[in-house]
Amino acid sequence: MVDTLLDATRELEEIIEEGKAKIEGGVHLALCNAALKIFKAAKFVEKNASFANATNVEEDGEEDGEESEEGEEGEEDENENDQEVSEQEEEEEEEESDPEPEERTEEDMGVNELAELWGWNFDFGRPGATLELEGLIWTIVEDTEAKRVCAAVRVLNGALKGSKPDDPADAERILEWKEELVAQRAIRVCSEILEGVDVRGFLNEDDEEHWLYSIICDEILELFQRLGDGDALFRTKLRRNGALKGVKDYHARGKGHTTEYVLDMLQQ
Repeated sequence: MVDTLLDATRELEEIIEEGKAKIEGGVHLALCNAALKIFKAAKFVEKNASFANATNVEEDGEEDGEESEEGEEGEEDENENDQEVSEQEEEEEEEESDPEPEERTEEDMGVNELAELWGWNFDFGRPGATLELEGLIWTIVEDTEAKRVCAAVRVLNGALKGSKPDDPADAERILEWKEELVAQRAIRVCSEILEGVDVRGFLNEDDEEHWLYSIICDEILELFQRLGDGDALFRTKLRRNGALKGVKDYHARGKGHTTEYVLDMLQQ
């Protein structure tokens, strides 16, 4: 039974490792930790079972057979028991010496894992969230790391997607977000990123995170689409803050999967 559990745990670890590229970073780490706990529990059961079996064999040897055989079997069982205990102690020492998985920091995370973490902390902008809208806006406007800018825009997209416009509380919260994004220059800065004139130079090929530029722009296009769809007044504010110019320039360079749709929406 224990061997079956250990084999199943190893198969689970192989499946997790093979599917690592398709699993979100936070989920992958949680799965690895869960598999490790199952493996350690199985090993602990295996050790106790081995110890119990050795003790039972010793007791059976004392009850059955001649006195000389009992002595020989007792010695053998005792040696086996000592060996099992010794192996158990060695394995426990090895487990104790195994370093605990280091806690991952934001610097260790890729854009997907970072956006997932921030999404949990932002919690759709509800009261009590540990990450506020102002923090996301500051990242979009001021942060010089492309990964963090991309993650911040993605969190906003996820929050807008998960909100319900027909819910009065959500509708009021989205309206407040729109006003803050304009007032704190987040819309203007996103437009400049699309246009390629943002001073942080995410478009520059010399930038080590240049490969993230197109991903950031796709997230910005989605943000403009979600903010402007069904809201003619806010589309006007988007245009006044450079969104139409930025999308036109990005479209002219043949970039983006949804550029044409967003361009049509902004021209309405």
